[in-house]
Amino acid sequence: MELQQLRYFVAVAEEGSFTGAARRCFVSQPSLSQQVKKLEDELGQPLFDRLTSGVGLTSAGAALFQRARDILMAVDAASRAVHEHEGAGSIRLGILPSIAPYLMPKLLERVAAEMPKAVIEVDEDFRGPLVESLMAGRLDVVIGTLPPQRSELEAETLLREPLLLALSSRDPLADKKRVAPGDLADRKLVFLGEASSLGQLARRFFGDNQVHAEVVGRCAQVKTMKVLVAAGLGVAIVPSMAVGKDDAGIVYRRVAGEQPMREVLLMRHRERFRSKTEARFVELLRSVCRDIRVARED
Repeated sequence: MELQQLRYFVAVAEEGSFTGAARRCFVSQPSLSQQVKKLEDELGQPLFDRLTSGVGLTSAGAALFQRARDILMAVDAASRAVHEHEGAGSIRLGILPSIAPYLMPKLLERVAAEMPKAVIEVDEDFRGPLVESLMAGRLDVVIGTLPPQRSELEAETLLREPLLLALSSRDPLADKKRVAPGDLADRKLVFLGEASSLGQLARRFFGDNQVHAEVVGRCAQVKTMKVLVAAGLGVAIVPSMAVGKDDAGIVYRRVAGEQPMREVLLMRHRERFRSKTEARFVELLRSVCRDIRVARED
């Protein structure tokens, strides 16, 4: 039983297909399939049910899956501990698209100044895939929103920020200092996609206030939402960190009454190895978020 075979086996189990696993492991599908078959031959029983709709774990595969994950995580921790000792520590960071463009410049500048030898790998994605990668040990830390519903993961609040209403400067509501939820009834809205946690928070706001509105734009980035708002296509809910000084054609307004908020969270696996590099990186991350809070209060 070889480590590479276990890596391929876990990848197939997590991706649900040999094609997806081969793509993830940067190897040809025939080569990956051959190694998984060798593992099955060595164990004397099939690990996957090969179906027309995909693959699923057999009872033997299910018994091996978590143990294989634990083995790979332990090997990874040992390797990272050695590199840490050599002064070449690394961080695998996952971060939401609605946070990355606004937090990463300050964070990477601080890291470059105080941790010049650290290697930072960044995975920008929506919350669901990031949480799964954190569970699988492919990421060390995730910066996101909405606490993970997994007991193996822990979350720390880095900062709380208001969600603001973005309006075209030509919108009649732009003349108001605060906009009541009822003012948004039957308006056209621009949202982030279904997989976005910011989109979920926006939908929760409208649902909690019993406001019906027509969704006319579904975007993957906050920047695209702002372009559509400036063009007058609709209104949007955006985090305060996304407000730019030169957002031409857009005005931002707070909501009257209870202000919608979002928490920016640091998520980590409770049982994973935590290096000195990670500990220092987290200290710098907290420091950057404190600076953002102070600047907002000023």
